[in-house]
Amino acid sequence: MSLKYEISELKMAWQAGIKRRNSEQEISAETKLWPVVLTVIVLVTLMGAVALLPFDATLSRQAFASDWPPFLMLREVTNLVLATPYIALSLVVIIVMFVMRSRVRMQEGFRLKVPEIQHYYCRLGTIAHQAMFAIAAILSAGIIVNIVKYIVGRPRPHLVDTIGPFGFKPFDFTYHYVSFPSGHACTAAVLATLLALWFPRFRIVAYAGLALIAVSRVFVQAHYPTDVLVGFTIGAVTTLILARLLAQCGLLFRLEQGQLFPVLKAKITRKIKQVVV
Repeated sequence: MSLKYEISELKMAWQAGIKRRNSEQEISAETKLWPVVLTVIVLVTLMGAVALLPFDATLSRQAFASDWPPFLMLREVTNLVLATPYIALSLVVIIVMFVMRSRVRMQEGFRLKVPEIQHYYCRLGTIAHQAMFAIAAILSAGIIVNIVKYIVGRPRPHLVDTIGPFGFKPFDFTYHYVSFPSGHACTAAVLATLLALWFPRFRIVAYAGLALIAVSRVFVQAHYPTDVLVGFTIGAVTTLILARLLAQCGLLFRLEQGQLFPVLKAKITRKIKQVVV
């Protein structure tokens, strides 16, 4: 019954959001789904990738051969951006929030529309919905990356001395020919963008830290530098587009003039306190 109630609420909110977005007569350049700045980011990424291509093999060999302690540390943290644990964690958060909301609905104060309880109930919903957004971002970016991987069929760096970085084998579907783009780097960018949306104050730290972990894929000879660059860009752009789409629908975020990153409609940094009636 609780799950059915939550699904019904989500369905109504989404339908209202789509209706709201479709009813907008004019969308300014700053609040469009794909702003000019994203085009610039994509073009810069493509130019950077083209510039890096001639050096991919050399950089890969040097990174893998290096035994400098900071690089050795990078190799140890390379799997911190596997997608599966974050999807699982988000599912746990969703379940816990839905259970807590179900308990709140059984309180007398909820039926009487006590403001504190209503606020608490909505805050639980915000956390659950942001966890859903996280799953959607990880899966959407992952699907895009994997489609490109199989179409391109680039050999991984451990084959650099036998096949080279350009011995493409499209639709091979084996581990050895899915180097471009990096899935780990894509997930790292999704996580960085999620943190940047949720905690804008730590935006630079989030991107810097997770970009460093993404680069670790070069040091374990799993990807070339260009794989990491393009994968990271796909993850960041996909997450931003999803957030901007939700903002246009009036869900979870709102768009402000001249801002690339949507703003949270309801802050989730404030401590949640249980209200007992």
